[in-house]
Amino acid sequence: MKRGSLFIILLVSLIRCSDEDPISSDIGLDYFPLRTGDSWIYEVEETSINQSITASTTYELRVTVIDSLKNSEGGYTYTFQRARRLTEMDSWESIETWTALISKNQLIQSEGNVLFIKLLFPLSAGSKWNGNQYNNLPNNGNLFDGMDGEFYHVPEFNLPITLSTGLNFEASLAVYHNNFIDPIVGKDFRKEVYARDIGLVYKEITQLEYCTVGDCLGQQKVDKGFMLVQTLKSYASQ
Repeated sequence: MKRGSLFIILLVSLIRCSDEDPISSDIGLDYFPLRTGDSWIYEVEETSINQSITASTTYELRVTVIDSLKNSEGGYTYTFQRARRLTEMDSWESIETWTALISKNQLIQSEGNVLFIKLLFPLSAGSKWNGNQYNNLPNNGNLFDGMDGEFYHVPEFNLPITLSTGLNFEASLAVYHNNFIDPIVGKDFRKEVYARDIGLVYKEITQLEYCTVGDCLGQQKVDKGFMLVQTLKSYASQ
């Protein structure tokens, strides 16, 4: 067989393989879309416990991407305005602004001037990273014993989800920030869920400190605690 004919056969074979097994460039960026003008409204329920006294409140939280500025890395830093209201009949009250940017393969969000690595790309089931790499928050213990910092973990990826507000999404991922449970000391459970092309759709925090003095030791009686459930109610994309 001539060299020219052999080259043509090999070229055709490579083209067929490329057509049958395309290389995917999807690394999960669309799980945290950054677009100026996008807005999300959440239902939020907060509960605080202090000396066994429980106080609960419900409200709506609106998060809007209000601006984007080019940063020193050549990308853009996006500003999120956060506002709340007790009911739909009330006016929105601005409470604070957060920022977010993509730096290399990290989605970094500043929450009250504290930096967190919210997502690490490419995303996949089993991914883990130190969410507190850029801050000095203490390690409260988690699923990954022996590691420094709080390692975020993605056990669920590209799964459908239905929220209590009635919204449905075909693809979502869950990021567990912590899942520390001690029957004597307390509990620290934190989880965020993101939907493809939408962003954050659900957030849950349960942090409890048990009484460890006298007869209540080992009874899991909550001395101090905080619980939050944040669920997406509606969203609008530009």
